Amino acid sequence: MKFLEKRYIGLYLFSIMIIVLILAFSIDKDVPVGKDYNVKKVSTDWSYERAKYENENGRSILQLTMTRLLSDDIKGKTLSFKTYDSYVNAYLSDKPNVHSGDLVYHFGEKPIFGDSPGTYTHFIHIPDEGGKYLNIVVDTVYPHKYMESYQVLSAEENELVYYYLKKEFNLSLMNIIMVVFGILLMVIHLVGSFKKINAPEAFSLGALSLLFAVYSNCPLFFNQFICCNPVAQYYMIYFSLYMLPLAAIQYFEDIVPTLNLKWLFYGFLVLELGLSAVHFTEIASYTRTVVIFTAALGAFAIITTFLIIQRFRLIEPEYRIGLLCLLGFAFANVVFYLFVSTVGDQSFIIRIGFIIYLAFEIVNGLRKIMNEVNRERETQLLHTLAYTDQLTGLGNRYALERDAESIPLENISVMSMDLNLLKTTNDSFGHFGGDMLLVSAAKCMLSVFDKVYRVGGDEFIALLSDKSEEELKELHATLHDMMDKMNIDRSEYGEFAYEKEFFLSIAVGYASFIEGDEDFERILSRADKAMYDEKNRMHSNTVPISNK
Repeated sequence: MKFLEKRYIGLYLFSIMIIVLILAFSIDKDVPVGKDYNVKKVSTDWSYERAKYENENGRSILQLTMTRLLSDDIKGKTLSFKTYDSYVNAYLSDKPNVHSGDLVYHFGEKPIFGDSPGTYTHFIHIPDEGGKYLNIVVDTVYPHKYMESYQVLSAEENELVYYYLKKEFNLSLMNIIMVVFGILLMVIHLVGSFKKINAPEAFSLGALSLLFAVYSNCPLFFNQFICCNPVAQYYMIYFSLYMLPLAAIQYFEDIVPTLNLKWLFYGFLVLELGLSAVHFTEIASYTRTVVIFTAALGAFAIITTFLIIQRFRLIEPEYRIGLLCLLGFAFANVVFYLFVSTVGDQSFIIRIGFIIYLAFEIVNGLRKIMNEVNRERETQLLHTLAYTDQLTGLGNRYALERDAESIPLENISVMSMDLNLLKTTNDSFGHFGGDMLLVSAAKCMLSVFDKVYRVGGDEFIALLSDKSEEELKELHATLHDMMDKMNIDRSEYGEFAYEKEFFLSIAVGYASFIEGDEDFERILSRADKAMYDEKNRMHSNTVPISNK
């Protein structure tokens, strides 16, 4: 079944992750975002004490105590700063550099069996009344995340939120672009599926884009202020990160012919389940195991690059440059993470290249759809030319044979019709007059029958189903009545409406299936014979049109 294909596993995992996180989020609607702000840096008058201790698990913790006299410029305000893998407590007390007093802020929640809740931006509201000193204690889990001091900002909380959002606007814009591009690629995939266009890469790349955007946005303020749940934020970072290589493998298989990375796909799946088991059995946190995962990503990039180079000539030209560019950005990002910095945003390098690549792929997807639309138009035009009479717009003999095969032989009835004196009309009024007579005849027949075909110069066939002898007689009479009305009204005859010798005369014969008929041609032959019998009777009573 289609929805059991490997490509949809990532979508299922993504959907499950979103459902779990929605259930985990605690929505806080009391965080206003103002339009104006007056944010000030509180960078002076701080004193710092630094220490190191072991927690209950025997892990070394680096501690920073920040102390400041409570001055009027910060009373009643909110202080804010950002930490990495740290726990934060803030006290109001009468003494400096103490870890006791009135606790005004606590950030100590952590994931199950984890060491820290990850990146977080703290908002510490300072009361108008209280002790003389503000003591902020920051316990950092990992040495490479330890900060000697922090840049503290002061303002109303809504002003700080607006300040941070505006400051991070460029970063957020990149993620918004990835979300929009991902949705566009999903739409291209759906349109392609509807149009029966083989473009699976649009789905896998769209999923990859959405996952990457989710991962990139996790440390940002949307999750923190809207969801207010650092633990859920922590797990979203790693869940979305774990799904990135799965979506990437699906995409590479879609665009590189004969590339089979099934073993790598399930290898990553086993690795990620193993790392999760290590985390939830309290052996190690995700933060500690991320080095293993990053190394696996590096090995994945090397292996994938080697396999793609082997099949480089098989790849469509529009994918080649973009693919090499994407892998180059991935390598650069891994090098940056391993050797330059693990603090802050570590994915900005690959995001720049990824957005460029997404833009090319959207253009490529739209090109495929437009090519398919044009191909469908050409196919429809060829179909029309093959099965349609160009003068009257009726079906031709090929259309008659095609449609006759769709009706059970025992249900078929046929009306055979032939114009009288068409040659004489052509001689008298020219071929334009003959064409007008044929078009008028087609309109007359269509007013009585649903399916009419022009099978010769002046020969027409009406294909009927499940008609009795009486019904065929009534249709025969109705056709003659409509022909008489057209000859009286004459509005269908155009410039020949006032030519009394220009008129429509149709000989008609009909036949239905009888026992012994082996094919449609036998029925049609009897209808033709009946039509010619009527034509002879009509000609014996008609004065020929005189030449003009």
